[in-house]
Amino acid sequence: MSFENKLLDIETLDIRIAKLENSKLEYPQKLAELNETITQKEKARDLAKDNLRKLEKDISSANMDLEAHSSELAKGHERLGEVKNNKEFDAVQKEIRTRKSLVQETKQNIAKLKDKLPALQEELNAKQEELDGVEAQNSPIVEELARKIASIDDDIAASVLEKTALCSQMDENILKAYNSILIGRKRNGKALSRVSQDSKKCSYCGQIVSPNLIKKIFTNTTLVACENCGSLFVLTEITENEKTS
Repeated sequence: MSFENKLLDIETLDIRIAKLENSKLEYPQKLAELNETITQKEKARDLAKDNLRKLEKDISSANMDLEAHSSELAKGHERLGEVKNNKEFDAVQKEIRTRKSLVQETKQNIAKLKDKLPALQEELNAKQEELDGVEAQNSPIVEELARKIASIDDDIAASVLEKTALCSQMDENILKAYNSILIGRKRNGKALSRVSQDSKKCSYCGQIVSPNLIKKIFTNTTLVACENCGSLFVLTEITENEKTS
């Protein structure tokens, strides 16, 4: 295997490592975003549930008030037969009128509260459906991201081990030149530029390669770097993408 092919294999591993390193930052962020979407839907569902429970509690409280007013009204009617003078009669009548008014008002209030029940129940159902839909959509993605996050370090270690084995077969000067470029491109892991008989431009930056450099590249006697971006040139067969570009 030529040094160029070995360099290409090393770069392939560096690109893989760079993607994995980037994923260590991106995956947790994506995971947090997905979980936050679920959390927001849960909060909306819980708010709808709380609103419904509060209304049911208000109805229950109003029913207790109605029972109390009705009981006092009944007691007032019983006291009418026990009054001894007009003053007591007028006082009991006043209490009866008050209780009747309170009973009527409470019944009206209960009716109004009950009218709100269907809308709040419908809102709760809608929020629950939204939550169920988001969970069904996001949960498999969340599980997959969590699995990938857990395996990233092992995947990086395996790629580094494979790269180390390849680097041990490389000329020290060539490897030093390669690493000097790679150090500034850790985000993408790309240090090489592919050129061919049919495509004489830098595959990294797009710069047209000068005839003098083309000659050096094709003689394959020394390392040649792009005058524009510094990528190391490697001579390769033209790809299908290059043919159609």
